Amino acid sequence: MTSFLTLDWQGWLALAVVAGIIWSLTRDWLGPDVVMCVGLVPFLLTGILSVKEALLGFGNEGMLTVAALFVVAQAVKDSGRLEHFAAAVLGRSNGAFFRMARLLLPTCGLSAFMNNTPVVAMLTPVVRQWARRRGLSPSKFLIPLSYASILGGMCTLIGTSTNLVVSGLMVDFGYPALGMFEITRVGLPCALVGLGFMMMIGRHLLPQRRDVSEELAETRREYLVEMVVRPSCPLVGKTVEQAGLRHLSGLFLVHIERQGHVIGPVTPEEPLQAGDHLLFTGLISTIVELKQIRGLAAVAEPHLEVQTGPAHDEIQLFEVVVSHASPLVGTGIRAGGFRRLYDAAVIAVHRSGQRIESKIGDIILRPGDTLLLEAKRSFTDKWNNTRDFYLVSQVAEEGGVKSAGKPWALLVMTGMIIFPSLQLVPMVVSALTAAILMILLRIVSPARARASLNLPVLITIAAALGVGRALEKSGLADAMAQLVIDATTQVGPLAALAALFLVTSLFTEIITNNAAAALVFPVALSTAQQLHVDPRAFFIAVAIAASASFATPLGYQTNLIVFGPGGYRFRDFLRVGLPMNLLVLLTGVVAVACWWPVL
Repeated sequence: MTSFLTLDWQGWLALAVVAGIIWSLTRDWLGPDVVMCVGLVPFLLTGILSVKEALLGFGNEGMLTVAALFVVAQAVKDSGRLEHFAAAVLGRSNGAFFRMARLLLPTCGLSAFMNNTPVVAMLTPVVRQWARRRGLSPSKFLIPLSYASILGGMCTLIGTSTNLVVSGLMVDFGYPALGMFEITRVGLPCALVGLGFMMMIGRHLLPQRRDVSEELAETRREYLVEMVVRPSCPLVGKTVEQAGLRHLSGLFLVHIERQGHVIGPVTPEEPLQAGDHLLFTGLISTIVELKQIRGLAAVAEPHLEVQTGPAHDEIQLFEVVVSHASPLVGTGIRAGGFRRLYDAAVIAVHRSGQRIESKIGDIILRPGDTLLLEAKRSFTDKWNNTRDFYLVSQVAEEGGVKSAGKPWALLVMTGMIIFPSLQLVPMVVSALTAAILMILLRIVSPARARASLNLPVLITIAAALGVGRALEKSGLADAMAQLVIDATTQVGPLAALAALFLVTSLFTEIITNNAAAALVFPVALSTAQQLHVDPRAFFIAVAIAASASFATPLGYQTNLIVFGPGGYRFRDFLRVGLPMNLLVLLTGVVAVACWWPVL
């Protein structure tokens, strides 16, 4: 029986690597995929893991199932069925309780059978429009949307990638995989308790804030300046670069409006003409430099609105949420070449519900930042499926939901759920078959299917599985298990289960759900073995706890998706999420104890 006092050099090395992984993920300097891959290197160099063991996660059936489900989710999203369903379900409910119920219950149900991240990404713009049309604050509904999707994901094997990761680890360690509805025994009670809390109490704890796009429109005088080029201006005939308008102190040239047409994003070679209207964004206190140029006059009321007509047929405003996987994370907007890379101009940046009052080009982007962009209409088609953004939505886009088409999408997804539920085929086979059928039936194109594969998530899962194996081989997992047992020895196995649940939930809040599950899994296995209880109870507790990320916007992608658009601040998640975490912990532990003998 290994303890920290008897750890050899391999155990101490593993402890140092784990500490480095957790520290790096909390600092958010590198993406989780890079951190996890780097974490494998010391184990490979020292021989703790063989090359085969380190790379075993890339062939893990849980990881392959997640990859297939990305394609299935993309196909269902492209079919338009879910948006049609969402618009019909939200309806015209009167009364705060019934409005919340009509949002939470269907979202929870959808997320049980679709990966919850695309569900939230798709529903966020729909919910915001629905709230705005009824004069309601979207901040009253977007956190509940995220929480409902998380709770729904706990209810089935395919609801979240975390459950599939745990199931894949169980197979790797010689245990039968999770059944489609095996985790429902614990996930469903947690979901019911969580939804009840949000409908009865949680909704009163939510802030009432203005929608980000509305706030940007109302405060445009604070960050926009529009200048008109007079015929007498010496800049007439010069390019933007020659005129010195590319590197202004604190200002950024967004577009040029010329004779009813908008030119944007503006290239350095664009020549200036008399009568041009130049729209700048940034620190308006720094416009002294512009005012000193003879022949440039300020327009009293700068405009930035989505309109119709020749000037605005191609140029639109978009809102995007920066993802963990974006190459821009940790770099400045200008240094990262945002305009060149995305063919879009950044108008403003919101972080923690507030606009960053800084030079646009110098802002260092972080995951969860909400960017207001001006770009061509084709921006959505190009970047809606990119891993760089969690969410791409057109500002002030009204109109009905696109017609629901491709009815085969829901039929294929239903078959994907039924066959493994009846134990006719393994889940990985069913998911891969469904993904292939979606492509063959032309519900999703091969190009969009490839684009839907979230490689950073898949690499994180695969590398984290290798790190988890190293913890088990180095003896660190046994030592940590012994620490848990010693701390709860007076109470018994149920307290050890609760302790592991709490540790996993804390890890999820500060790192990522999949990484937390992979790191704690070997500790849970060792704890169960030393206590001589059914390890399956501990595995399911880890899966549920790794999804229970309610107290911060960092641990779960759905929280980050709604963080910016809802205008939330960090403390908003703490106020509503901490009680949710506690309720799910208590409910989860009790439910596990009811189904598996752990006393």
